[in-house]
This record gives sequence, C-alpha cells and structure tokens, in this order.
Amino acid sequence: MATNSLHPGRAEISTERVSSLGQILVDGRGRTLYLFVADLPNQSSCDGACAAIWPPATSAGPPTAAGAAQQSQITTIARPEGPRQLVYAGHPLYYYQADTGRGDIRGQALTQFGAEWYAVSPQGQQAEGGTGSGQGLRAGDSGA
Repeated sequence: MATNSLHPGRAEISTERVSSLGQILVDGRGRTLYLFVADLPNQSSCDGACAAIWPPATSAGPPTAAGAAQQSQITTIARPEGPRQLVYAGHPLYYYQADTGRGDIRGQALTQFGAEWYAVSPQGQQAEGGTGSGQGLRAGDSGA
C-alpha cells in the first residue's frame, strides 16, 4: 500500500495564523492544507498528474483536531490506492508540492487543473486573500 510521503501516519489537522489570510488549516507539522474548487463534496477529482503536484493529505488512522480546527468537521474518503484522504467540512484536502516549509502558502489562489486552489479556514471555507505568487509566503505566528 502506497503512503503519502508528506503525511505517512495518523493525521492531525491544526491551525496557524497567516497575516494575509487569518487562521488556516495546517497539518501537525505546519504544512498548509488546500481545497480544490472543482471537487464535489466528499469526492476528490484530483488524481494522476494533478495528485503529483497537489498530493492528497492522507491519514493511516483516525485524524484528530487541534487549535481552532473542529473535530466534527473532519472525515476521510477512500482513494484508489493508499491511505484515506482527509476531508474537512466536505472538502478533500491537499498539499501543494511547491510548499517546502512550515506555513508556506505558495498554492493560495492558484488556478491549476481547471479550477482554483485555496487554503482552508477553520470554518471550512476557502481562505480569501494572499496569492500563489511563489514568493515563499509563510505563516506568522502559531494559531493554536
């Protein structure tokens, strides 16, 4: 069974504050989690080349919430292979491969694979503001 090298074990969804976006969802290591506007509720439409650039955030066990993330909003869905994909408020969650460090938001507001990608607010909505300019934007302080 394949595992996502960005998140091989049990997932934690937490939050951090980004000055241009406010509170956003991150994993337990501070990596930004994104939603894909083209996805239907609880259904990923990103696979193949899309999943290579936007790897699904996965969990090998029941995911947990921390910070302002709401446990009641977290579920998982099956992927064709590998661990289950994290879902928050009906949005399948992804990483952006160009985000290399804690708090990077290089994928924010990018249009790729036919639709936009956004960081996710703790309320389960797309975070507004910021751009995916590739300028190495980072989170400011931890928003636990």
